[in-house]
Amino acid sequence: MITRTERIPVTKDSYPFASAERLCGLSARGYCEKEYYMYGTANVYRSVNETGEVEIVTSDAPYVNRFIVRGPEKPENCSGNVVVEIINPTAFMEIDRMWILGHEQFIRNGDIYIGITSKPNTIPKLQEFNPQRYGKLDWSNPMPEKPFPFDPEELIREKGVLPDLNISYETGLFWDMLTDLAWLLRSEDEKNPLLGFPRDYLYLTGWSQSGCYLLRYLNSFAYRPEVARGGAVFDGYLTEGAVRNVVTPVNQYEAGTACSYRLYRVEKVREPYIAVQTESENGRYGAWQTMRADSDAPDFRYRLYEVTGVSHDSVYSLVRYYQNDPDMERTHCLPSYSGLEPEGNDYPSEILFAAAFRNLFTWVRTGVGPNHCDRIPTDSEGENRKDAFGNTRGGLRTCLLNYPTGRYNSTSTIPKGSNLLDPESDKNGLFGYQEGFSAGMLAELYGSLEHYRELVTQDTQEQVSRGFVCREDAQRLVEIAVALAKKRGLE
Repeated sequence: MITRTERIPVTKDSYPFASAERLCGLSARGYCEKEYYMYGTANVYRSVNETGEVEIVTSDAPYVNRFIVRGPEKPENCSGNVVVEIINPTAFMEIDRMWILGHEQFIRNGDIYIGITSKPNTIPKLQEFNPQRYGKLDWSNPMPEKPFPFDPEELIREKGVLPDLNISYETGLFWDMLTDLAWLLRSEDEKNPLLGFPRDYLYLTGWSQSGCYLLRYLNSFAYRPEVARGGAVFDGYLTEGAVRNVVTPVNQYEAGTACSYRLYRVEKVREPYIAVQTESENGRYGAWQTMRADSDAPDFRYRLYEVTGVSHDSVYSLVRYYQNDPDMERTHCLPSYSGLEPEGNDYPSEILFAAAFRNLFTWVRTGVGPNHCDRIPTDSEGENRKDAFGNTRGGLRTCLLNYPTGRYNSTSTIPKGSNLLDPESDKNGLFGYQEGFSAGMLAELYGSLEHYRELVTQDTQEQVSRGFVCREDAQRLVEIAVALAKKRGLE
């Protein structure tokens, strides 16, 4: 239960971590950014069986969490869509990746975005960034006297569990926080920060580990009677890069616990759900072993987009978006491309995410599902199959792959010891690289830059007609492709 919300003032010297006002210039685009504390109590749950059923183990544990709101300044400019992101905590900092990938679409559409802190391992970094602004955050473990039933270091070493286990806090408080925030946003309660703004449809989204959180929420919580309250908590779902060989435990004491294959995928979803996977996750990280077919059945409304060309992280989404932010550099949060290959993967996946969100919104409003896209073929080990140019075959493609001027790789070479999940490896399977073809090869393939422009323009128009690229983004995609061809020597 949320007992109180408190707006955190923004001043010249106190503003949100990775502020979108500072990075995106929201106010110049008719948007504003507000940050809130949420005070309340939450239950902690435990698993009843291996297939996802849960029960309460501790009731009404107090907490203080935070969420951020970005939306139109004026209610009349709102679309009625509210997108709630489970902010990603994997790097021990707040990465609002779905905002990064989707904000251009949100802003031009008039959508409201809300990001909620999802794991207390990021609190120390928030407090290092600004101890006064974030000093109230508190996810205290309601059972601090209860020891872990395992050796955390051994579990991390042998099972690849993320090194964020801490007896002082409890990650399992999150499920009720999310449910209670969703119902607050739908309500006319005076604590609701969206009072007076249209909020017709509520969507849940998450990237990577946060996508795994979303899967666990669907499988274990969303359809519990006390959660659904006779309706639906959310009207639609979209995940990106949910690593399918990871299952989010319902509390940290269950880290590393064996579970059914059913928890590695979504089992049922009555509301529209679009799952997006990049080349990094669709094979190597287990998605091929838990594949679900697209469906329009009443209890399974699902689409899978496997995006060819892009890796889990990209130059835009992890590096360029942050614009060398001095505050993030000061707190050692500024992400970088660590690959030894010269050019990190810079496939413009944000263009495809704009269309994916638009398709989800349309599906929810009209009941008509979007087009299906091809799957990426894999070998028996889950590795993506390649075409004659060395690019991955199949999947959701753009002109950058249908008329390639280079090769996109989902894995880069890194200094040994810098891989968080495998210190012995010199490969990063989450951030790939790209390499251009020679000018001679491009001339042989396409003849001239003018002819190349004609080809990619026609291809992009086809993707627009199929609903995989927004019309507003078509020209930008063409210009990206033409600029790359020119840079690589096509005249």
